[in-house]
Amino acid sequence: MTEKIRTSSGEVLPWTIDSIKKAPSESGVCVLRSGSEKASILYITSSENLERTLSEHFLSKDVPEVLFFDWYTASIEHARKIETAWISEYKPKYN
Repeated sequence: MTEKIRTSSGEVLPWTIDSIKKAPSESGVCVLRSGSEKASILYITSSENLERTLSEHFLSKDVPEVLFFDWYTASIEHARKIETAWISEYKPKYN
């Protein structure tokens, strides 16, 4: 059985604290980007709490060049599998 993921309404959002507050406090995958296209993916991570993880990255500025982000909700187990697959497929600069 394949678990479905739910997107962040298909939007790539600007890297601002106001946009981050729109992220749910659910598990899933965060994608940090320098632009809106697939080639712009800088960092991918799974998270038990998307809003908290995004806020931590925003405040710590630990991933440079981020201008946009999106997220996908899924169970944490499925999110970890997605993270591994996407890192392998997209080869983000900071993973």
